[in-house]
Amino acid sequence: MNIDHRNPRVRRGFAFVALAAVLGLTAVGLSQCRLVGDTVTGVDLRSNPGLNARSDCVHQCNEKYKACRRGEEARHKSTLRTCGNDNSCKKAENTLHQAMHKQCVRDMQECKRSCYNEGAGTGGN
Repeated sequence: MNIDHRNPRVRRGFAFVALAAVLGLTAVGLSQCRLVGDTVTGVDLRSNPGLNARSDCVHQCNEKYKACRRGEEARHKSTLRTCGNDNSCKKAENTLHQAMHKQCVRDMQECKRSCYNEGAGTGGN
């Protein structure tokens, strides 16, 4: 009885099992890693002061816009009450209200534009 111990099927099967074991151990090993507190490259993406400043600026612009809208709504309602049944007064007030609303929007847009003043530096001077 002559058994050839160099069977290519057995070698291929053994190589497949070995590869699967290595990949499995690698996956388990890498899943146990934890993030380090320090940045390896020195770049910290979580705390970008320029980004936070712009974000804060945009947030303040949005808050100013909301305050402008609330103030305008209160002024509009008060003026409409004083108009009573005078339709020409109501029409003029509605026109003014629309203009004031548009002004609130323009002010917000201008405020937000000032938050993104990239390139407004002195060029190293």
